[in-house]
Amino acid sequence: MTYVFPIERDGVQTFLPHRDPMLFIDRILVADETSISAETLVDTDWDIFKGHFPDLPIMPGVLMIEAAAQAGALIVCLQGGLKSDHFIAFTGVEEAKFRRSVKPGEVMHIHAEILRHRRGYYKFQGHIDVNGARAVDVKFAATQMPM
Repeated sequence: MTYVFPIERDGVQTFLPHRDPMLFIDRILVADETSISAETLVDTDWDIFKGHFPDLPIMPGVLMIEAAAQAGALIVCLQGGLKSDHFIAFTGVEEAKFRRSVKPGEVMHIHAEILRHRRGYYKFQGHIDVNGARAVDVKFAATQMPM
């Protein structure tokens, strides 16, 4: 199937089951059969910043990894590789390196690519850049799961 990019948040929601407050992709900038570039604004109003941390709000690392995993799931969805009664479930993190803090008001540029795919199991690598600097590098896995 051919898509016109960018795909905005409403379009992203047609592919992913995630909704607020757990949807971390605002738009898909470009994608092909094995990779994707997406972005999201780290909103100053997100409830997470009430506790992480009140005097020094920073995006939790686990949520940055979740954003990369959602981008990976979108690759599978866009390529038509997802069975109709399934979703992509995050199954593990092999490696993650946090290189800089991400603060409210910044835009995360999220990149992911499929490294391997076999029988519904996927290995991905991804990274997130903010203001031209690398914030996160991650390798992760996912699989198709029935709804």
